[in-house]
Amino acid sequence: MNILFAVILGGLFGFALYFTGASHPKKLVSMLKLHDISLMKIILFAIGLSSVLLSIANALGILDLSHLSIKSTNLGVLIGGLIFGVGFGWIGSCPGTCVAASGSDGIKKALITVLGGLAGAFVFSATYGFWKSIGLFGVMDLGKMTLFGLSEKYPSLFEIGFSGLLITGLLFMALAAGLPNQLRKEEQ
Repeated sequence: MNILFAVILGGLFGFALYFTGASHPKKLVSMLKLHDISLMKIILFAIGLSSVLLSIANALGILDLSHLSIKSTNLGVLIGGLIFGVGFGWIGSCPGTCVAASGSDGIKKALITVLGGLAGAFVFSATYGFWKSIGLFGVMDLGKMTLFGLSEKYPSLFEIGFSGLLITGLLFMALAAGLPNQLRKEEQ
């Protein structure tokens, strides 16, 4: 039953990515260049809505915090994020969107993205011992920190709990609703 539910949710997510244009590399690159930020607005709204829903679920007592996975923050994560961002901007795709693109017109870029991700994971796994030995993961090690105090298990920058998450979610949704669809004109 769980597998069937996961397949149905995955299919709906893929359809949503395709429907919003997130599976089209040109649309993603246009968003990153700030020419057409309609997709960015959808992403901001979705992050805001999920933050609001998490806050409400917590207030109602139906959120099991053990389902939230907080990862450590360190220099390695920052470098990985930068590499991911450069690849995302260069190819116009990321892991989620490339799977959706593989079922549409972006099969070549989807395959390149998947192969690039697998190659990166292989290189990282093969060199993990080296990076650990030079202290890459100990530099700027903030541990498992959250922005707001969501659990007593993890330290946070602000001790305002789920109300901070609720406020941030509402701000993201308002920002998404208030932004224009275009911030920069396309070059001719």
